[in-house]
Amino acid sequence: MHALWARWITLNRKEFIASYRDGTKGFISYYWKMIHLAAGWAALRAWLLMLLGNRFLTGNDVAELLKHYEKQTKMDRWYE
Repeated sequence: MHALWARWITLNRKEFIASYRDGTKGFISYYWKMIHLAAGWAALRAWLLMLLGNRFLTGNDVAELLKHYEKQTKMDRWYE
């Protein structure tokens, strides 16, 4: 997560500063597959909670972003 974020934030700092939630959503949309393969949902949740602790995101933002990731990975179909 740290390496992905470092690369993304270096290239997209203005997008993140303009809207923390939308910027983070852009990060998840771009790297969802790599997050899924390398780190997983728990690591993403920990990363989002770190952003919440540093007051970049709200609790509602974290929930919305996790749902966005789950939609990208089609987690609702994993146990059908």
